[in-house]
Amino acid sequence: MAVLFLSASLFAQEKEITMIHTNDLHSHILGFSPIIEYRPDRTGGDATRGGWARVATVIKQEKEKRKNPVLVLDAGDFLMGSLFHMLAREEAMELRLMKDMGYDALTLGNHEFDLKPRGLARILRSAAEKGGMPLAVFSNAVFSKESEKDDPLEEIFNQGMVKPYLVVERGGMKIGLFGILGKDAAEKSPFASPLKFGDPVETSREMVKLLREKEKVDMVICLSHSGVREAKSISEDETLAQKVQGIDVIVGGHSHTRLEKPIVINSTLILQASAYGKCVGVLDLLWEKGKVRQKNYRLIDIDASIPGDIALQKKVDSFLETIDREVLQGADLTSRKVIGQTEFDLTIKEEESNLGNLIADAIRWYANEKDYDAKDPRTKFVVAIESNGLI
Repeated sequence: MAVLFLSASLFAQEKEITMIHTNDLHSHILGFSPIIEYRPDRTGGDATRGGWARVATVIKQEKEKRKNPVLVLDAGDFLMGSLFHMLAREEAMELRLMKDMGYDALTLGNHEFDLKPRGLARILRSAAEKGGMPLAVFSNAVFSKESEKDDPLEEIFNQGMVKPYLVVERGGMKIGLFGILGKDAAEKSPFASPLKFGDPVETSREMVKLLREKEKVDMVICLSHSGVREAKSISEDETLAQKVQGIDVIVGGHSHTRLEKPIVINSTLILQASAYGKCVGVLDLLWEKGKVRQKNYRLIDIDASIPGDIALQKKVDSFLETIDREVLQGADLTSRKVIGQTEFDLTIKEEESNLGNLIADAIRWYANEKDYDAKDPRTKFVVAIESNGLI
């Protein structure tokens, strides 16, 4: 009886929490290619990976399986990558959908700054005014004192729409969250100027100290848009775990890395779930007396085996109608209009790709159609170059 009582007592002190996480969704609301085949209303009908209606189903299912508290988190770059981002400033479709999907918190990636500080401010304000958004946390923003160009975004931060850190309570635990942009991501944020970004390691040390000592949290989660790389010298999330004590979990993004299991460094768990919503990570944690340990982890592939959430897809479809009307109608196009066919797949790869060649050739053709003067051979365009990351 004494042994049973002791075991029950120890078990009662142990608490469980689940984290569902994504990163680098990049406005791929309809999944990743070919979206014209995407059929979230049924299973087994397409080869598309991802799709936010299917991600929403997984989030809902994973929550229903558990009695313990669940946090749904995103590590940034939820914007930029499809026609949906064309209306981000006016409609903030991505953020509104993420709230409906059940996301609790997110951080900002480098591509959230592509429309400049003023553009990001408009996106965040539109989301707040048109249905709301998940909690946003970002810790290493350094606003300019000399320029006014980042003032609209600084005002958003000052109003608390984006916070330097968050403390949420779940299942009797206080959980602290903060968000950082890594050095490589900062270098890829030229349009963020005059806004700058503080050193991610130093910022993280400050946040951990504040959360642990002032806020007295039981657990610290870092939403890090920094990256995991094969070369350890530039694997920023691993460096962060080595240099900063007191982070329990790093939910990562930026490098589009598929981690089948967490990387563990100094008791810090590092996660990342590919990109474009192709998969969703699910981490079950056990907490006891200030210590966190992994119970279970898996990546769930988002494909046609998963039915889409009907209510969310209806909202997506209404947004798609807005895209057709506001973006495509003037070019006599719709989002599902077929403009050409090939007898082979057009693919995107990091090396040479036929889709990249098609796009580069199309740019060159269009430029010559519009700006080539047959009387002056010097005006003819002979080369076009397209960044792989923009395809």
